[in-house]
Amino acid sequence: MRRWLPSEEAQQLWQEYREGDMCALAKIMQNYYPDLFHWGMRLHADRDFVKDCIQEVFINLWKVHASITSVDNVRSYLLVVLKSRIFRELSKRHDSHKAVLSDDYSFSVEFSADIRLIEEENEIYKIRKLEQVITYLPQRQKELIYLRFYQNLSFEQIADVMNLGRQSVYNLLQKSLTSLRKNWTVSTIGLAFYFLDRV
Repeated sequence: MRRWLPSEEAQQLWQEYREGDMCALAKIMQNYYPDLFHWGMRLHADRDFVKDCIQEVFINLWKVHASITSVDNVRSYLLVVLKSRIFRELSKRHDSHKAVLSDDYSFSVEFSADIRLIEEENEIYKIRKLEQVITYLPQRQKELIYLRFYQNLSFEQIADVMNLGRQSVYNLLQKSLTSLRKNWTVSTIGLAFYFLDRV
């Protein structure tokens, strides 16, 4: 089961970082690096590129530590910043900022890295089936499913990461679940989502 840094501890580290404690920023990076890397790889499948972007995020955070504000949720804030960094760097490569930021950007959802945590062959089958079904969703819907069921973000945090209103997040989730139901039975999806919620 995935465990995240408790919110209170994250907020304390963030405050210490803002006050100039580089060790606090290092702890934040250490705790959130796996989530950030997994998130980055969903946005762009170049490992070195994603690692460089994460490094740049934390270098820039240190540069602005004296002026940066407090944040409600450290992890969702870092996901937003990394997404912006990745899109900005991709726009430089493609010289087309508008194209990279459109709803047509590629978003990959796969759970193979976590299959080793599953012992039951039947559950592995369900996860593979879920991956196949999610493949047919539009990119924004894939992203929302990933943020909700893998990153375990609240609707408010998802709204921040995806730059959407809360109602739009609800609507998009409903549309996503409706699409999934067309390709799979409701009961099977319920079981798969139960697993994803535990990961």
